[in-house]
Amino acid sequence: MHIDLALLGYGNVARALARLLMRKEATLREDYDLTFRVTGIATRSRGLAINPDGLDLAEALRLADSGEPLDSLHRGAPVHDTLEFVRQCPADLVMEATWLNPQTGQPATDYVRAALEAGRHVVTANKGPIAFAYRELRALAAQKGVGLFFESTVMDGAPVLGIAREGLVASTVERVRGVLNSTTNYILTALEQGTAFDDAVAETQRMGIAEADPTNDLEGWDAAVKIVVLANVMMGADVRPADVERAGIRGITREDAQRAVREGERIKLLCEAVRQGDAVRVSVRPTRLPLSDPLAQVDRTSSAVTIETDTLHRLTIVEGDTDPTTTAYGMLVDMINIARGRYR
Repeated sequence: MHIDLALLGYGNVARALARLLMRKEATLREDYDLTFRVTGIATRSRGLAINPDGLDLAEALRLADSGEPLDSLHRGAPVHDTLEFVRQCPADLVMEATWLNPQTGQPATDYVRAALEAGRHVVTANKGPIAFAYRELRALAAQKGVGLFFESTVMDGAPVLGIAREGLVASTVERVRGVLNSTTNYILTALEQGTAFDDAVAETQRMGIAEADPTNDLEGWDAAVKIVVLANVMMGADVRPADVERAGIRGITREDAQRAVREGERIKLLCEAVRQGDAVRVSVRPTRLPLSDPLAQVDRTSSAVTIETDTLHRLTIVEGDTDPTTTAYGMLVDMINIARGRYR
């Protein structure tokens, strides 16, 4: 099978995906009978490029890594914005990894909707469309007969959603608990080790895991979007980030973190979705967890989720320290599954 790809966004994750595609090209061909080419790349700051015959990925990486625009790779009439790009790029599958406002889900939700309306499969690493419009987009994908996969929206490339989809069939998920934000988890670990709060935040920014403005991490917005994704997908909820009972970690001091450790506990930014009758209650808040809880053992940039069901009772998935390649890997798996005809 051959598949033409369009990349929306060309930041760290999308460039890691491009490198992974090139590295795994022989594996895809030999093990999955799958060939591909990238026919378009759309960026927010480096322009848009479409070539129906396929873009030179190595050259696109060189241009992006050096801060140069991608316009020199474009062939054909000018394309003026990303929505026009989605509609015009000759691609079977749109790989979406653009910027997200976690309080609105935009612009990613509009991009995913436009791609599905154009009859294109979609793989997104973006939490927004699934947190804000999952039911609508799932129905649209089914109507158009295309795939919509999003493994990398929570815990990067760890197969959390894949396990729920393939391994928890006929189970009812009663509760989901997780440590899902790597920035706050790193900061809380640093506080335990005696680092002052502001210094810990600055360290995450130097590492590149926190933005210049870390508000969305520190105030729990990123974590809220992730637990909403899990609640909507795993538990059939229809909640939004604004529905989350949310508290961040700004008020936590190193004294608080060290006191918890001395008393046999650790403070974690705990994400939780709990089934209560026909409703699902969703929360994000700093919580002291006993050391016997597997979530208490997750430190630095690692993350973990515990799923409680009516059949397997309790399943914990732990992911080690991550980087853009781990997120890109989740997108690659989704691409392979769509190529296999597994659209949902």
